[in-house]
Amino acid sequence: MKPFSAIYYIKENKKRSFIIIFMLFLTTLIFLAGNYAESVYYFWDRYMDYSDKVCVVNSLSTDENLEDFTSFYNDLKSDENLIVQQRTGWGHIGLPWDCTLGFEMGTASMVFGSVDDMKEAFHQLGIECDYSELKDYSVVMSETFAKHYGLSKGDIIDASVYKGIDGRYTLDALIDDESFVLFYVIPCEETVVRLNVMSPTMSGQELRDYIAAVQGDRKAQIDEPMRDNINGQFVPFKIIFSTGIVLLSLMLSIIVNSVITGQYIRRVYEFGVYRAIGISKAGIVKKCAAEIFTMDILSTVLGTGLIIFFTFMINELYYIPNGKFLPYISKMGIYGFILSNILVVIPTILLKGRGMCRADVTEF
Repeated sequence: MKPFSAIYYIKENKKRSFIIIFMLFLTTLIFLAGNYAESVYYFWDRYMDYSDKVCVVNSLSTDENLEDFTSFYNDLKSDENLIVQQRTGWGHIGLPWDCTLGFEMGTASMVFGSVDDMKEAFHQLGIECDYSELKDYSVVMSETFAKHYGLSKGDIIDASVYKGIDGRYTLDALIDDESFVLFYVIPCEETVVRLNVMSPTMSGQELRDYIAAVQGDRKAQIDEPMRDNINGQFVPFKIIFSTGIVLLSLMLSIIVNSVITGQYIRRVYEFGVYRAIGISKAGIVKKCAAEIFTMDILSTVLGTGLIIFFTFMINELYYIPNGKFLPYISKMGIYGFILSNILVVIPTILLKGRGMCRADVTEF
């Protein structure tokens, strides 16, 4: 093992290296923070996929006698590319739930006018369900969602007990999709005022554009994709999180630099000798970079392992039994860690490398 190598320094200076590795380990906590932040978004993913495939079309109050809407409905119904279901005109929301960050989140719902309509829609959505006990005023939810509320198949969900519910329903089926969506079976009114529109071949914006082309200038409202709505609501959340990462990373960078500076001041004589024996400035910078990068890699491996272990334990012991889940990996966590690591490590390498290049043995 060469004395000039990064591994040699770490091996021979375990205490100093441990302090630096611990400080760099703090940047991996941004990864965990990102997982927590994205866990709020996590349970909307499946509903956004469902919303892409089921477009809700509403009548407008300005459409007198529903002439435009009825004409629009008949054209949609006769289109071979579309599956059109009548549904109740009343809006129904889901049960709120407590997210991993500790605050209450609203939930989404999907309403079907009959059990047959739910079967047809679930087939398009790829949801497997036992329909044997479904009837009017049944509710279907995921096993995860039911666990969150301590509900079992056959339980009554009543407005007098559960916030956000309008009416009285029976939980008649559980599905394995981990979503926090409430699926209702509610009989339709005689007057057609709201529709679920699907297609075996189209989804998302393509489906909505197709429906809009059928609509023309007739008075009706095609609901916006829930994906756009939810993503829009999370923009401020992501901005706040990203700003927090930058500020925290800058603070960590200052602290880590201070700690490493204290360690490298003691090595000025060492680097002065390197310069005296002809090691170039580029070689000094490479040595500092190699040491810091090596310790950063060690801290990342250690931190990632501890975070995965922590996530597994808290999921198994607390979150999953309570119908929650902390993702093991997330885009926010990855991006946050990379940004934090760059803001901490790169300035540290530049400052320490350049600083050690100025070491001069003749000054000792």
